[in-house]
Amino acid sequence: MRLLEVKHLFKEFGGVVANSDISLEVEEGMTMGLIGPNGAGKTTLFNCIAGYYRPTRGKILFDGKDITGWPSHQVARIGIARTFQGMKTLPNMTVEENVMVGAFCRTKNREVARGEAQEIMELLNLREKAQSLPTELPIAIQRRIELARALATKPKLLMLDEIAAGLNPLEIKEILQTIKRIKEERRLTLFLIEHVMEFIMTISETVIVMAAGRKIAEGPPEKVAREPKVIEAYLGEKYAKG
Repeated sequence: MRLLEVKHLFKEFGGVVANSDISLEVEEGMTMGLIGPNGAGKTTLFNCIAGYYRPTRGKILFDGKDITGWPSHQVARIGIARTFQGMKTLPNMTVEENVMVGAFCRTKNREVARGEAQEIMELLNLREKAQSLPTELPIAIQRRIELARALATKPKLLMLDEIAAGLNPLEIKEILQTIKRIKEERRLTLFLIEHVMEFIMTISETVIVMAAGRKIAEGPPEKVAREPKVIEAYLGEKYAKG
């Protein structure tokens, strides 16, 4: 079943075209990867889907419903959650309170939100850090806090924008295993932006490549990694020889 469909999406900022005629489909239960050089328009596309930007033209359909131009809080309530490339934890709130913010998307009851936050913190090994402030914690744990807050909104589609950024190889392996586990346990659909190629190529069933605001390739990771235009635009010879 098709969960997300983007049709001929354009996003312009003044005279600058950040997304140009982007079309894609994400099937329910799959993991879709999105790669490309800096400035390719990947995060802009995420922002359009998640309701932070209104597309200039085109349509966004989610679960059969046209959500084009919906604000982010409405998009979150129908089942789309995202994390951000730059850390967006709330520094003056505890870890538990950060996760509760996500739960308030679905409930106004503080105790219900606390219970849901505690369940997700258990899932992500954050219970021991519940009363800590995020800024007191390492980047790897802050990434998990953001993931926990997104999960607390009870998404169908989880969009992760460079969740592995700033992590060392061991931490990348751990977050990869964590994401795979929660995807299966919560029956999520994943859409990921990532620059760590070992991460994105390992987890994704399909990879989309963007460059200069356009989609230049789409397909299984091993096929995309060998396309000359992808190698030229982004990956380099290492992946061509793979």
